[in-house]
Amino acid sequence: MHLSITHDMLAITIQEDSKTFYYLQNIANKNFQKKIGRKEKMIIFKEDDEIVQRRYFLKLLSKIYLRKTNNHEHASLIENALDRSIKIALLKSNQVLQKMNIRVVIEDNYAVVFHLGSHNTLFASYLKSYFKDHLVRIRPKNSTITLYPNSNVTVKLLEKLFEQKELFGCFVEFTYVKEEFLAYKKSFVAKRVKRNRYNALFSLLEEYFGILGCKVEDSFDIIRQNYLLLVKKYHPDSCGLYDGDLHVKYVAKFQEVQNAYEMLKMHFKHSEAKIA
Repeated sequence: MHLSITHDMLAITIQEDSKTFYYLQNIANKNFQKKIGRKEKMIIFKEDDEIVQRRYFLKLLSKIYLRKTNNHEHASLIENALDRSIKIALLKSNQVLQKMNIRVVIEDNYAVVFHLGSHNTLFASYLKSYFKDHLVRIRPKNSTITLYPNSNVTVKLLEKLFEQKELFGCFVEFTYVKEEFLAYKKSFVAKRVKRNRYNALFSLLEEYFGILGCKVEDSFDIIRQNYLLLVKKYHPDSCGLYDGDLHVKYVAKFQEVQNAYEMLKMHFKHSEAKIA
Protein backbone atom coordinates (compact mmCIF):
# COMPACT_ATOMS: atom_id res chain seq x y z
CA MET A 1 0.00 0.00 0.00
CA HIS A 2 1.21 3.47 -0.86
CA LEU A 3 0.26 6.50 1.25
CA SER A 4 0.18 10.14 0.16
CA ILE A 5 -1.06 12.97 2.40
CA THR A 6 -1.65 16.60 1.43
CA HIS A 7 -3.27 19.45 3.36
CA ASP A 8 -6.72 18.41 2.10
CA MET A 9 -6.48 14.77 0.99
CA LEU A 10 -5.45 11.34 2.27
CA ALA A 11 -4.63 9.13 -0.72
CA ILE A 12 -3.98 5.39 -0.50
CA THR A 13 -3.07 3.17 -3.44
CA ILE A 14 -3.70 -0.52 -2.88
CA GLN A 15 -1.49 -2.74 -5.03
CA GLU A 16 -2.57 -6.20 -6.17
CA ASP A 17 -5.31 -6.62 -3.57
CA SER A 18 -8.74 -6.36 -5.19
CA LYS A 19 -10.40 -8.07 -2.24
CA THR A 20 -9.34 -5.34 0.21
CA PHE A 21 -10.21 -2.54 -2.22
CA TYR A 22 -13.73 -3.81 -2.94
CA TYR A 23 -14.28 -4.51 0.75
CA LEU A 24 -13.49 -0.86 1.57
CA GLN A 25 -15.50 0.34 -1.41
CA ASN A 26 -18.53 -1.60 -0.21
CA ILE A 27 -18.27 -0.05 3.29
CA ALA A 28 -17.92 3.42 1.75
CA ASN A 29 -21.00 2.91 -0.44
CA LYS A 30 -23.07 2.01 2.61
CA ASN A 31 -21.86 4.79 4.92
CA PHE A 32 -21.00 7.89 2.90
CA GLN A 33 -23.19 10.06 0.71
CA LYS A 34 -20.74 12.54 -0.78
CA LYS A 35 -18.38 10.38 -2.81
CA ILE A 36 -17.37 9.84 -6.39
CA GLY A 37 -15.59 6.97 -8.03
CA ARG A 38 -15.09 4.49 -10.79
CA LYS A 39 -14.46 0.78 -10.78
CA GLU A 40 -10.99 1.01 -9.24
CA LYS A 41 -10.94 4.50 -7.73
CA MET A 42 -13.03 6.40 -5.21
CA ILE A 43 -12.95 9.68 -3.31
CA ILE A 44 -14.93 10.30 -0.13
CA PHE A 45 -15.48 13.96 0.69
CA LYS A 46 -15.92 15.29 4.21
CA GLU A 47 -19.44 15.81 5.52
CA ASP A 48 -19.95 17.25 9.01
CA ASP A 49 -22.78 14.85 9.83
CA GLU A 50 -20.67 11.80 8.94
CA ILE A 51 -17.86 12.25 11.47
CA VAL A 52 -18.70 9.03 13.33
CA GLN A 53 -18.59 6.94 10.13
CA ARG A 54 -15.37 8.64 9.03
CA ARG A 55 -13.68 7.92 12.37
CA TYR A 56 -14.62 4.24 12.12
CA PHE A 57 -13.59 4.01 8.46
CA LEU A 58 -10.20 5.65 9.07
CA LYS A 59 -9.53 3.40 12.05
CA LEU A 60 -10.28 0.36 9.87
CA LEU A 61 -8.10 1.75 7.07
CA SER A 62 -5.30 2.38 9.56
CA LYS A 63 -5.40 -1.24 10.81
CA ILE A 64 -5.31 -2.62 7.27
CA TYR A 65 -2.38 -0.33 6.38
CA LEU A 66 -0.48 -1.31 9.54
CA ARG A 67 -1.01 -5.01 8.85
CA LYS A 68 0.33 -4.69 5.31
CA THR A 69 3.24 -2.28 5.92
CA ASN A 70 4.02 -2.42 9.67
CA ASN A 71 4.46 1.37 9.51
CA HIS A 72 3.01 2.67 12.79
CA GLU A 73 3.72 6.34 12.02
CA HIS A 74 1.77 6.31 8.75
CA ALA A 75 -1.01 4.25 10.31
CA SER A 76 -1.41 6.94 12.97
CA LEU A 77 -1.56 9.66 10.28
CA ILE A 78 -4.37 7.77 8.54
CA GLU A 79 -6.40 7.43 11.72
CA ASN A 80 -6.12 11.17 12.42
CA ALA A 81 -7.03 12.44 8.93
CA LEU A 82 -10.62 13.34 9.90
CA ASP A 83 -10.76 16.67 8.02
CA ARG A 84 -9.30 15.39 4.74
CA SER A 85 -10.95 13.88 1.71
CA ILE A 86 -10.17 10.17 1.41
CA LYS A 87 -9.02 8.73 -1.91
CA ILE A 88 -8.50 5.01 -2.40
CA ALA A 89 -7.26 3.49 -5.66
CA LEU A 90 -6.54 -0.06 -6.78
CA LEU A 91 -3.37 -0.61 -8.83
CA LYS A 92 -2.84 -3.88 -10.66
CA SER A 93 0.49 -5.21 -11.95
CA ASN A 94 -0.45 -4.83 -15.62
CA GLN A 95 -1.87 -1.37 -15.05
CA VAL A 96 0.13 1.71 -16.02
CA LEU A 97 -0.70 4.89 -14.15
CA GLN A 98 -2.43 7.38 -16.38
CA LYS A 99 -0.86 10.79 -16.74
CA MET A 100 -2.92 13.97 -16.85
CA ASN A 101 -1.42 17.06 -18.46
CA ILE A 102 -3.46 20.07 -17.41
CA ARG A 103 -2.77 23.45 -18.97
CA VAL A 104 -3.64 26.41 -16.76
CA VAL A 105 -4.32 29.86 -18.22
CA ILE A 106 -5.14 33.07 -16.33
CA GLU A 107 -7.60 35.20 -18.28
CA ASP A 108 -7.35 38.99 -17.90
CA ASN A 109 -5.51 38.54 -14.60
CA TYR A 110 -8.72 37.21 -13.04
CA ALA A 111 -10.37 33.90 -13.97
CA VAL A 112 -8.23 30.72 -13.95
CA VAL A 113 -9.00 28.24 -16.72
CA PHE A 114 -7.97 24.56 -16.54
CA HIS A 115 -7.67 22.97 -20.00
CA LEU A 116 -8.05 19.21 -19.53
CA GLY A 117 -7.76 18.01 -23.14
CA SER A 118 -10.75 15.70 -22.56
CA HIS A 119 -13.59 15.87 -20.08
CA ASN A 120 -12.68 14.33 -16.73
CA THR A 121 -15.67 14.06 -14.37
CA LEU A 122 -13.53 12.89 -11.46
CA PHE A 123 -11.13 15.84 -11.68
CA ALA A 124 -13.99 18.31 -12.20
CA SER A 125 -15.73 17.06 -9.03
CA TYR A 126 -12.45 17.20 -7.13
CA LEU A 127 -11.87 20.83 -8.13
CA LYS A 128 -15.38 21.87 -7.09
CA SER A 129 -14.76 20.34 -3.67
CA TYR A 130 -11.18 21.65 -3.40
CA PHE A 131 -12.22 25.23 -4.21
CA LYS A 132 -15.23 25.28 -1.92
CA ASP A 133 -16.86 28.72 -1.51
CA HIS A 134 -15.65 29.57 -5.04
CA LEU A 135 -17.57 29.78 -8.28
CA VAL A 136 -16.39 26.94 -10.54
CA ARG A 137 -17.77 26.59 -14.09
CA ILE A 138 -17.44 23.19 -15.76
CA ARG A 139 -17.68 23.16 -19.56
CA PRO A 140 -17.65 19.54 -20.82
CA LYS A 141 -17.94 20.58 -24.50
CA ASN A 142 -14.54 22.26 -24.61
CA SER A 143 -13.08 20.26 -21.66
CA THR A 144 -12.35 23.28 -19.50
CA ILE A 145 -12.98 24.25 -15.91
CA THR A 146 -13.05 27.95 -15.02
CA LEU A 147 -12.30 29.09 -11.48
CA TYR A 148 -13.34 32.56 -10.32
CA PRO A 149 -11.28 33.80 -7.33
CA ASN A 150 -12.87 35.36 -4.25
CA SER A 151 -9.82 36.35 -2.15
CA ASN A 152 -6.06 35.86 -1.75
CA VAL A 153 -6.96 32.40 -0.34
CA THR A 154 -7.54 31.39 -3.98
CA VAL A 155 -3.86 31.94 -4.77
CA LYS A 156 -2.73 29.86 -1.79
CA LEU A 157 -5.00 27.01 -2.84
CA LEU A 158 -3.68 27.19 -6.40
CA GLU A 159 -0.07 27.03 -5.18
CA LYS A 160 -0.80 23.87 -3.18
CA LEU A 161 -2.70 22.33 -6.08
CA PHE A 162 0.19 22.92 -8.50
CA GLU A 163 2.51 21.04 -6.11
CA GLN A 164 0.45 17.86 -6.51
CA LYS A 165 2.14 15.06 -8.44
CA GLU A 166 -0.56 12.43 -8.08
CA LEU A 167 -4.34 12.64 -7.89
CA PHE A 168 -6.79 9.73 -7.64
CA GLY A 169 -4.34 7.19 -9.01
CA CYS A 170 -3.01 9.35 -11.85
CA PHE A 171 0.20 11.24 -12.34
CA VAL A 172 -0.70 14.89 -12.82
CA GLU A 173 1.29 17.79 -14.24
CA PHE A 174 0.07 21.38 -14.27
CA THR A 175 1.57 23.53 -17.00
CA TYR A 176 1.37 27.31 -16.64
CA VAL A 177 3.47 30.41 -17.24
CA LYS A 178 5.27 30.95 -13.93
CA GLU A 179 5.82 34.67 -14.54
CA GLU A 180 2.11 35.07 -15.28
CA PHE A 181 1.12 33.30 -12.07
CA LEU A 182 3.65 35.33 -10.04
CA ALA A 183 2.11 38.57 -11.39
CA TYR A 184 -1.33 37.19 -10.55
CA LYS A 185 -0.19 36.44 -7.00
CA LYS A 186 1.32 39.91 -6.57
CA SER A 187 -1.89 41.56 -7.75
CA PHE A 188 -3.86 39.76 -5.02
CA VAL A 189 -1.30 40.70 -2.36
CA ALA A 190 -1.55 44.35 -3.49
CA LYS A 191 -5.36 44.20 -3.33
CA ARG A 192 -5.20 42.72 0.18
CA VAL A 193 -2.81 45.45 1.42
CA LYS A 194 -4.98 48.14 -0.15
CA ARG A 195 -8.10 46.63 1.42
CA ASN A 196 -6.42 46.44 4.86
CA ARG A 197 -5.38 50.08 4.61
CA TYR A 198 -8.87 51.07 3.53
CA ASN A 199 -10.42 49.16 6.45
CA ALA A 200 -8.06 50.85 8.91
CA LEU A 201 -8.84 54.28 7.43
CA PHE A 202 -12.57 53.58 7.45
CA SER A 203 -12.38 52.56 11.12
CA LEU A 204 -10.72 55.88 11.98
CA LEU A 205 -13.25 57.85 9.94
CA GLU A 206 -16.11 56.09 11.76
CA GLU A 207 -14.60 57.28 15.04
CA TYR A 208 -14.39 60.87 13.80
CA PHE A 209 -17.98 60.79 12.55
CA GLY A 210 -19.04 59.48 15.97
CA ILE A 211 -17.23 62.26 17.84
CA LEU A 212 -19.19 64.83 15.83
CA GLY A 213 -22.46 62.94 16.36
CA CYS A 214 -22.76 62.13 12.65
CA LYS A 215 -23.29 59.06 10.48
CA VAL A 216 -20.82 57.87 7.85
CA GLU A 217 -23.30 58.64 5.07
CA ASP A 218 -23.87 62.26 6.24
CA SER A 219 -22.86 65.13 3.97
CA PHE A 220 -20.15 67.62 4.83
CA ASP A 221 -22.81 70.30 5.46
CA ILE A 222 -24.31 68.21 8.28
CA ILE A 223 -20.83 67.55 9.67
CA ARG A 224 -20.06 71.29 9.70
CA GLN A 225 -23.37 72.11 11.40
CA ASN A 226 -22.72 69.58 14.17
CA TYR A 227 -19.14 70.79 14.49
CA LEU A 228 -20.22 74.43 15.03
CA LEU A 229 -22.75 73.37 17.66
CA LEU A 230 -20.18 71.27 19.51
CA VAL A 231 -17.36 73.85 19.51
CA LYS A 232 -19.83 76.40 20.84
CA LYS A 233 -20.98 73.97 23.54
CA TYR A 234 -17.51 72.80 24.59
CA HIS A 235 -15.51 76.01 24.13
CA PRO A 236 -13.43 76.39 27.33
CA ASP A 237 -14.79 79.88 27.93
CA SER A 238 -18.37 78.56 28.12
CA CYS A 239 -17.77 76.77 31.43
CA GLY A 240 -16.07 79.70 33.15
CA LEU A 241 -12.93 79.48 35.23
CA TYR A 242 -14.53 78.63 38.57
CA ASP A 243 -14.47 74.84 38.03
CA GLY A 244 -10.97 73.58 37.27
CA ASP A 245 -11.96 69.96 36.58
CA LEU A 246 -14.81 70.96 34.28
CA HIS A 247 -12.55 73.36 32.45
CA VAL A 248 -10.00 70.60 31.80
CA LYS A 249 -12.75 68.31 30.46
CA TYR A 250 -14.09 71.02 28.15
CA VAL A 251 -10.60 71.74 26.80
CA ALA A 252 -10.05 68.04 26.04
CA LYS A 253 -13.47 67.66 24.37
CA PHE A 254 -13.00 70.87 22.39
CA GLN A 255 -9.65 69.65 21.05
CA GLU A 256 -11.15 66.24 20.20
CA VAL A 257 -13.97 67.88 18.23
CA GLN A 258 -11.51 70.17 16.44
CA ASN A 259 -9.26 67.25 15.48
CA ALA A 260 -12.18 65.11 14.24
CA TYR A 261 -13.49 67.97 12.11
CA GLU A 262 -10.10 68.70 10.56
CA MET A 263 -9.55 65.05 9.69
CA LEU A 264 -12.98 64.71 8.07
CA LYS A 265 -12.46 67.97 6.24
CA MET A 266 -9.24 66.56 4.75
CA HIS A 267 -11.09 63.34 3.84
CA PHE A 268 -13.82 65.21 1.96
CA LYS A 269 -11.25 67.39 0.17
CA HIS A 270 -9.34 64.27 -0.86
CA SER A 271 -12.62 62.83 -2.14
CA GLU A 272 -13.13 65.97 -4.21
CA ALA A 273 -16.29 66.88 -2.29
CA LYS A 274 -17.33 70.52 -2.46
CA ILE A 275 -17.00 72.27 0.86
CA ALA A 276 -19.07 75.44 1.07
